[in-house]
Amino acid sequence: MVDEVQADGLGSNADDELENDFEWLANVYNVNSAINHPSELHGIMIGQLAGGSKLTKDEWLGLCIEHMGVEELNVERQPTLHDELYAYYQNTIGKIDADSSAFQLSLPDDSYVLSERGEALGAWVSGFLEGIAVSQGQALGQVDDDLKEILRDLVEISQLDSRLDSTETSEREFFEVCEYLRIGVLNLYAEFNEPEMEDLEGTRELGATLGNVDDSEERNDGPTLH
Repeated sequence: MVDEVQADGLGSNADDELENDFEWLANVYNVNSAINHPSELHGIMIGQLAGGSKLTKDEWLGLCIEHMGVEELNVERQPTLHDELYAYYQNTIGKIDADSSAFQLSLPDDSYVLSERGEALGAWVSGFLEGIAVSQGQALGQVDDDLKEILRDLVEISQLDSRLDSTETSEREFFEVCEYLRIGVLNLYAEFNEPEMEDLEGTRELGATLGNVDDSEERNDGPTLH
């Protein structure tokens, strides 16, 4: 678990743009003496969303309580926590729906030592795998080879030793793994989520525009994993 941070007044504006989603959620977990890592909850949430599943308020709050390992949330310390947690959930969905490419893993920032960030990364990936498995189950075995490779890599990353030395090389490798994960998650999200109608219209317009371009002209097909 991450080091405890100041909990007083936490999350008072959870429905606003959060400077650091991880710190806010970590505070919630500390206030409630949660038994699991906050990054894992974010991973579960993103895994379910990538698998095409969205939860009701009651379902989401039930998941939070179960993951924290408590019987109920500490509303004495924070009376509006139910609404704040649901605002956090809806805010995450809204950001992804608006621009999925802006998605980021919810991890401690570089003010934490690398071993703590490595622990959080492993927890996040474990959560993501759990979430997408709940959403898609056996359908994950039917995806194409590229996505299967991503899923295999995620399993390996979730099992990595988090005891990392804070060297320049380790920092660089950690960043590269996080970016690979981010792109891999976006690929899985695209596989299981139909674009909104307005996005489809935009795609048709783009297709019509590209149709006027010489077929021999090289075009960028989007981000690749390697």
